[in-house]
Amino acid sequence: MNKVFQPFLDKFVVAYIDDIVVYNNSLEEHIEHLHKVFQVLRENKLYVKNEKCSFVQEEIDFLGHKIRGGQLVMEEGKVRAIQECEPPTKVPELRSFLGLVNYYRKFIKGYLAIAASLTGLLKNNKT
Repeated sequence: MNKVFQPFLDKFVVAYIDDIVVYNNSLEEHIEHLHKVFQVLRENKLYVKNEKCSFVQEEIDFLGHKIRGGQLVMEEGKVRAIQECEPPTKVPELRSFLGLVNYYRKFIKGYLAIAASLTGLLKNNKT
């Protein structure tokens, strides 16, 4: 997908495997960009399933996140799961927890300070 949409990537298209997101500032732009996307699909003999499509959405789910108002935000269920996670008591559990929250680091205020103290616990423990 990235190859066929190369001219449009990060301008008004995001593509991941077989998911395509077309984003715009206005309905007029959206319609114009959809025409371009559909043209590229036709030229490359690619097809979409109507039942998997949605158009002119204020909020979408994409790769485990929500995109709302031009911003990427965490899904509430994922936030709740991290908040309700039992504190790690063993080194492997701490490594696993740090791996999980590292993926969401851009959403966690003061992440570096928090993670530095937890990562420091791993330095003395090689298991």
